[in-house]
Amino acid sequence: MFTRIVKIGLSLCSIVFAAMAYANDGTDIRIMILQEDSDGSANCVSYRNEAGAQVATKIGEQFNRYGYTVTPRESLGAELRFDLSKNLDKTQLINLATRAKTSGRAEFDIQAIVIYKILCDVRVDTVATTVDTDISGVIYDVDARREIGDFGPVTRTFSMAPKCDARCFTMELRKHVSDMAIIVADQARNKLSSITKQRRLDGEQNRVMTYNVRLENLAQAATRIRTILEKEFPGSLGITSLSSSPTLTKFGLKTTARPEKLRDWIDVVISDLGLERVNLSFDGNTFVIRNDGPDLPQVKTPAERTFR
Repeated sequence: MFTRIVKIGLSLCSIVFAAMAYANDGTDIRIMILQEDSDGSANCVSYRNEAGAQVATKIGEQFNRYGYTVTPRESLGAELRFDLSKNLDKTQLINLATRAKTSGRAEFDIQAIVIYKILCDVRVDTVATTVDTDISGVIYDVDARREIGDFGPVTRTFSMAPKCDARCFTMELRKHVSDMAIIVADQARNKLSSITKQRRLDGEQNRVMTYNVRLENLAQAATRIRTILEKEFPGSLGITSLSSSPTLTKFGLKTTARPEKLRDWIDVVISDLGLERVNLSFDGNTFVIRNDGPDLPQVKTPAERTFR
């Protein structure tokens, strides 16, 4: 009897632990990680030097381990032509990320911003160069347009050779980038739990996602497929950023449906429309529906569809 009670207790603990793990991971959460570097004189670790660049990369790796999708800072400049050459404070970073989100592009459909700051106090004497790094940050919910928490400062002290020059300084700081990145990622994930817990434990979600949809070589059926996705799919909240040419139609689909459901429903649409040589692929947040044949057959009139 005692053994049975223990087994039942362990089973219940396993169920609770699994539920908590599911609720608190970063699956389906897209974030952007930005460093505030408005105080140029105190930011010895910034995007403008090798140590800062490596810290940013390591922070992204930490979040990826927990399922978060991280939109790189560099994409703001490369894709949206935002000017990132100046030192930016928290307000400016939030403004940039919010403007990116309203662009309608799925890759910028971020839900939260992690903004961190690393300030340095350097002391030099004949024995060593000592650097105190103060690591702090704030987490901003882009959907709710409010801060959901902050952290730090967390202080870490590093010792270097006496009279360490600029090159020596950067090389020594590179040895500690993983330590600094772990602090930022762990502190920020604790604050992000208020967002990750919003997902229901039954596998559904209650947040709006935007997916890129590409219809390639589907001139005869592109409009019809787009209309079905927009008007008939459960959870659909419309489309954004529509562009089209004779061989390519692109748009963003805003929806509360999960990607595996979308994939199943699109398969149903392809079959109903009689598209026999069409390939469907899904990568990250992009669905590609591509005609692999030289031409498309005339689409048939489908029976009434039910998406579940």
